[in-house]
Amino acid sequence: MRYLQVVHVLPERTRLRAPWLRKDAAAATAVAEAVAALPGVHEIKVRPYTGSILIEHEREVVPATLVDTAARALTAERVIPLGEAPPPPTEVPRLSRLAQLAALAVHEIDRAVMLRTKGSIDLGTLATLGFFTAGAVEVAMKREVHTPPWFNLAWWGYRTFSQSEREEIEAVNHDIKANDS
Repeated sequence: MRYLQVVHVLPERTRLRAPWLRKDAAAATAVAEAVAALPGVHEIKVRPYTGSILIEHEREVVPATLVDTAARALTAERVIPLGEAPPPPTEVPRLSRLAQLAALAVHEIDRAVMLRTKGSIDLGTLATLGFFTAGAVEVAMKREVHTPPWFNLAWWGYRTFSQSEREEIEAVNHDIKANDS
């Protein structure tokens, strides 16, 4: 939702916030021009990365006029008044940057294993066989079955993640490769 939030109002300074400005540079320029044209406005600083709009103005300027002008320039769907919390985000973000890097690293290792084995074994199969062998050796030597060691749990966690997020991981890999081209 494209909303404009009133963050604070002081006698000569008003701060607004529109988080979606990060994705809309034209809107950042439009709001700066519209508000700067108002009488009594000394300076306006729009920071698209944070969505912050800082307006320094004369004491006589009515903050509601600033808010209305900014909301019209931004075509905001809603103005959130001072003191009211913004709505929670409705979009579920794509994979975090760390998850993207981890997925890319594992993908590259998997690709190297596939190349070296001429496509007969992938990383998942290799790791499964390795862990199965290590587990079988441990049971044979100790004649006891213990709770799984940390590396098994870590691998199961990774496999669960990669299987449940396969489509998203493939989309991220496609985007990364497209950006590298």
